[in-house]
Amino acid sequence: MRELGIVAAVSALMCLLSGAWFTPWETLYYSGIWVTVAGFVVGVPTGFVYHVRLFQVLNPRGELPRGWIWRPLGFNARLRPEERPGVMAWCYAGGLGFVIICLGLLMMGTGVSIALIRGA
Repeated sequence: MRELGIVAAVSALMCLLSGAWFTPWETLYYSGIWVTVAGFVVGVPTGFVYHVRLFQVLNPRGELPRGWIWRPLGFNARLRPEERPGVMAWCYAGGLGFVIICLGLLMMGTGVSIALIRGA
């Protein structure tokens, strides 16, 4: 099932990039800015809530060492099955925000690249 998702994502990306050449570079660039902003709006708050929830669950048991905040994903395995939904939902939402940010940056980079290629 995962492979089907990868194929669908690559196919969608190829379709988007083939249409990018016919799109004005300004449209790609400014749309990319707004998509990036939307990614930050989604990703930053959900990432913060994920860190708080992970701390609330694991700190009382003494399972968070110093510096855990810089690499929190390594501590997801310490969550009990009943704790996982309340923490991992925020982790996945923050990851979605990161993917949206990357998509926006890709759009901006594509717009700039097309402008340079066209000599605009």
